[in-house]
Amino acid sequence: MLTINHTICPQCSIGCGINLISKDGKIMGINPYKNHPINEGKNCKNCIEYIERIKENNQEKNFDYKNKIREIAQTIKKYQNNQISIITSGKTDNEDLEEIIKFTNKNNYNILSYEDGFTKTDKKLITSYEEIEEAEQIIIIGDIYRKNTLIARRVIHAQQNGAKTININTNKNLTGYNSDQLLQIDSLENITTALKDIKLTPKTILILNEVENYKDIISFAEENNIKLLPLLKNPNSYSILEKIEKTSKKDVTDTIQDSKLLIFINEEKENYEEYNIKDKETITITQEPKGNKNEIPVKQWCEKRGSYTNTMGTTQYYEDAINDENNNLKTVGEILENITNNI
Repeated sequence: MLTINHTICPQCSIGCGINLISKDGKIMGINPYKNHPINEGKNCKNCIEYIERIKENNQEKNFDYKNKIREIAQTIKKYQNNQISIITSGKTDNEDLEEIIKFTNKNNYNILSYEDGFTKTDKKLITSYEEIEEAEQIIIIGDIYRKNTLIARRVIHAQQNGAKTININTNKNLTGYNSDQLLQIDSLENITTALKDIKLTPKTILILNEVENYKDIISFAEENNIKLLPLLKNPNSYSILEKIEKTSKKDVTDTIQDSKLLIFINEEKENYEEYNIKDKETITITQEPKGNKNEIPVKQWCEKRGSYTNTMGTTQYYEDAINDENNNLKTVGEILENITNNI
């Protein structure tokens, strides 16, 4: 029998609502949640493609945790606490993030995350989705028409209301073609120089999904009394940046260099290959297992109660959308508690 339950899309930081269709504990697809205030019944291709991918790879709902957790605990015991680093991402919901922080603090491990160059932003600087449609001028860094189409939809509404749009990018792109002006720069490092050449209006909003020197962009927004919207990578990137101190590239590089054991939680090792992790021992705790050694599967976001804090800083709560009584998979918090009991 098909069941349909509401949840939040876990593919990016916008916080769109979806209705998840499942049968016998397996994801079958989605349909639009018509009354959701953020996406108003629309779903972008990022969401659709993600659901299609995990639908084809519905993970096994039974796993023998006892022996695997004992093995993981033995691995952890080989290292001093300051040689162990937890690496997580905005794919981790608020509830599991709290458990990860408790786990690292209790054991004096390192904890870090890299969110594509973004860092913590004062909430007073962040605009709302509704304010975008009321803007007089919108400056866009990156290509949101391809990567963040439901925010691009808000920009189109603003244009219909008379807003001028300017795109800053390193190449010609779909957002540039749909803007009043394209400022093509050689490198993202030159963004602040390009921004200073733009005549600002009282209702200018800055939207960006690509950054270099993000702190300089924040300073520009503060100095010119304009609001911005950082389109973060993952559904809970906002909370990661709020609660984890080590999120800059230098922090991540230095910490990984000094570590001997890396524990990836809801983050893929492949994203950190440039940090020379080949000589490090690794453990992976993930919603999307690949059958690798030292890997532990956990419940997906749709199999548990949880919350994400979207890129506006608004926390959205959701319930278990699958309701599969035969699923014995544990949450990240439960895994960490079992590991603690074995080390």
